[in-house]
Amino acid sequence: MPTDSLVAAALIAALRTVDVCLGTIRTIYTVEGRRRLSAALGFLEAVTFITAVGIALRGPMDLWRTLGYGTGFALGTALGITTVRALKLGSITVRMISPQGPIGLAEALDEAGFVVTTFDGTSRSGPIRLIMTVVARRDLGRLLAVARPWLDTCMVTLGDEPLRLSPFPPPAGIRK
Repeated sequence: MPTDSLVAAALIAALRTVDVCLGTIRTIYTVEGRRRLSAALGFLEAVTFITAVGIALRGPMDLWRTLGYGTGFALGTALGITTVRALKLGSITVRMISPQGPIGLAEALDEAGFVVTTFDGTSRSGPIRLIMTVVARRDLGRLLAVARPWLDTCMVTLGDEPLRLSPFPPPAGIRK
């Protein structure tokens, strides 16, 4: 087990961790339409990637370099997801469903600046009301704080739906 292969494997793993993490973050910004930031992150991602590949292909292809490459990819994926969550990037769809039609909830969310849509429907148990909104992930805590008085009568679902095809302006806090 030559030292050169171990050093190369560690360097490849570190570089791949960085480039895959940058790629995950860049993807969120790309979906949000933030061109300059996406381009800058893409540039850094590409430079880091090509450096890792160059190191991987410079010496003899061996198990250690291959493991370094795979380890970096796995760690970069995990770190990228963790970073996106920590930075609260992107948007999230919030659905609140109640059989009792939570009187005042939609109005309270509207007064707090959230754009809400309500739907009346029927379930197996009878009439229901669905309140739906899309918010910047960083505003989720504020939304849930406003909704707290009604949460014991609602089922709340959260969903990541990053693709936005709409003639309407983006939700508060989401940049074009």
